[in-house]
Amino acid sequence: MTAWQSGGAPKVLKETTLASGTHITLYTGKPAWDTSRTYGWAEVQFGAGVTKGRVWLRAEENWGDGINITTTLEHPRSYRDTTGTTGMFPYSTSIPQGAYTNSACVTDGAQRGCVASYGADVVPAGPCEGWCSDADPDAIPASDWSYVDRPDYDRAELPSGAFVQQVDGRLKQGSYLGWAEGGLPAGGRFWLEAWQGEGRWGPVYTAFAPAGASRTTTGSTRAYSWLPELRACVSDGTGTLCTRDEDTAATAPAAAPCAELPCTDIDPASVTEWMPSYKPTVVEDANIFQGGRLKIYQGRPAWDPHHMYYWGEAELPPGRDDVSATLMRHPSGGADSRTTRPEPLPGARLTASGTTRMVALDPLSKDEIAGLVVDGKEWAFATQQGNNIDKSWTTGPVGPCAPGQRCEGVLPGSVAAWASVATDWATVALPGGARVTLAGSRPRWSVSDYYAWARTDSPGVTAWLEDRQPGGSYTKVADAGTMKATDGRAVRACISDGATTKCTTPLG
Repeated sequence: MTAWQSGGAPKVLKETTLASGTHITLYTGKPAWDTSRTYGWAEVQFGAGVTKGRVWLRAEENWGDGINITTTLEHPRSYRDTTGTTGMFPYSTSIPQGAYTNSACVTDGAQRGCVASYGADVVPAGPCEGWCSDADPDAIPASDWSYVDRPDYDRAELPSGAFVQQVDGRLKQGSYLGWAEGGLPAGGRFWLEAWQGEGRWGPVYTAFAPAGASRTTTGSTRAYSWLPELRACVSDGTGTLCTRDEDTAATAPAAAPCAELPCTDIDPASVTEWMPSYKPTVVEDANIFQGGRLKIYQGRPAWDPHHMYYWGEAELPPGRDDVSATLMRHPSGGADSRTTRPEPLPGARLTASGTTRMVALDPLSKDEIAGLVVDGKEWAFATQQGNNIDKSWTTGPVGPCAPGQRCEGVLPGSVAAWASVATDWATVALPGGARVTLAGSRPRWSVSDYYAWARTDSPGVTAWLEDRQPGGSYTKVADAGTMKATDGRAVRACISDGATTKCTTPLG
């Protein structure tokens, strides 16, 4: 940026420094080319020796309903792993009109610092971010804990002296953990059990599946934080005892219809009993106005307390070509090509109205369920993600290839509408002044893929688009002016006049 509005030059909003010397600064400014909005961005200087650093912008969704949700801003220019500056994004702290950038965070692998208009804080990064699916409580330094609690009422002891102590703790970075500590002087076992709800004869607990949740020697189990409630049990030759409610035993589940869990190819209508609190529920609804519809159900059969099962119920218009409904899954980081594209689940596709078979997702895999419905004219996509509004979906027209697939050979000028404004990501110039620009965005007809392309108006030169391969080398993937589906971070635009070749710097 070289030109700013009068009184809108970059201003330091807040800054902080980590122990490694890593420094983050949050800026706001009003560029001359946009007189209606203020923009925010972050600048980071990583300390010497920092090899696992990252800076990222955060956005706050404000729709005027009093429920403001802070999320990581997902855009190729919203974060970086090297010293420098992020891209600029609309900034606001109060306007109830959408999602606005208003804070930023940085980590050096040991600490995490966040800055916003109201202040700055630095906390230990801890052994994990957010929820811990499997952590060793004995390996976590005492300085990382906010507290560790070992209440007497959460201890069970057998006549032999074997005991189990249920432990709860909270890390300074925010995660709540639960685990068990036990002593086994004469052999035996202690383990964790997960609460499943109120059953026919009282609370229902079942043994927690991960191998680290059980021990046959004195010590500590692994620690977990995604479960709603835990209890601990101990057993040896003298008996079995559990914490919490000693008179409540785990209810044996009904016999599973398969020899090994999770079961596959199961008709949801064949399930006669569901786990308490996990009866079939519609969790997402991909709905095309006066067109196709796919409702995604979630439930946990009584015969499998360890997996969540999903299935789809489709309403597809008869008499149209190219209609379908497909269940998909994707990692929790995102549902588009900037992270990992959603992939169809095997055996979960319908081409006429009906119900799919059940598919299972492991709660520890962090995979999310999603669904795509196509009615021949439009498509609708819905995904179950942490901060999503309940039963929200996106829609778009059918494009030059089947919805959900990568389209090849498309020209940017042929795209009638974009899901977001087509953005110039980077530019590089030859000594003679010829330039090439790396641009990208997502067309409205694209379900999850972002596209990039190389653009040049300079005569007498050759330009093209390259993408990084698994080994780290680059190869040409498209001629100038041709779109290519990509995550946007590893691509680069190149230009050559026959004597000199230059390429833009990749974004990630």
